[in-house]
Order: sequence, then C-alpha cells, then structure tokens
Amino acid sequence: MKIFYSLLLILAISCNGTEKNNNTAKSTDADSTLKWIDYHEGELPPVGYYAALDSTIKKWNIRYERIDGGCEVIPGKKQQYEQNNEQYFRLLEKQFGKDWRKRFDMEVTILDSILNKK
Repeated sequence: MKIFYSLLLILAISCNGTEKNNNTAKSTDADSTLKWIDYHEGELPPVGYYAALDSTIKKWNIRYERIDGGCEVIPGKKQQYEQNNEQYFRLLEKQFGKDWRKRFDMEVTILDSILNKK
C-alpha cells in the first residue's frame, strides 16, 4: 500500500513539473551555455542516489554536470566550478517556480527510496 501512495505522489509531482516545463520552455534557452554544475568534495552519496538524481534531471530537462572532486578538499575549487549556478537557478526558477528546488529534491528523495527499497 505504501508503494501505491508513493507512486501516486510521484505521479502528482510529475504532472506539476511537466506542466510548468511546457509553458515556459523558452526561458532556459536564453543562454544555452548555462548548466547546473554539481561539484562534490569528500564523501559521495550512495550510488543508488545518483540513479534517482539522473532520472529526475532527465525528466525535468535540466542541463546538469556532476564533477566528483574526490576526498581531498581544495579551497576555492567548488566555487570555481559552481560560479554560474545561481544564474542558471534563476532561469529554472522562472521555468518551474520559486520552490522548484524543494520539489526537485523531494522527487529525487522519493524516487531514491523507491528504487533502493529492495
């Protein structure tokens, strides 16, 4: 029964994200060089999390690049890679709404829990 409600929740979230995406798809095309660069330092999330994240990114049609920096933390390296994220996040906010990141993270978490329930 829990799986049914989880799938129902994902479907509801999917419909909301898709609807906003279709209405304002042109807004993110303003600068096609922008993308979300996610630079990880130190311990990485479990591999299963990446499957949920990648699936959600594809569904939302977000330009995304993940860079694994390894265990060594180098001062300023994260900022170097992520310098344009705020500009791209503003475009995503126009496309998906002010709470896009909260909804996106929730969808990743739900999908991760479903995929890794085994």
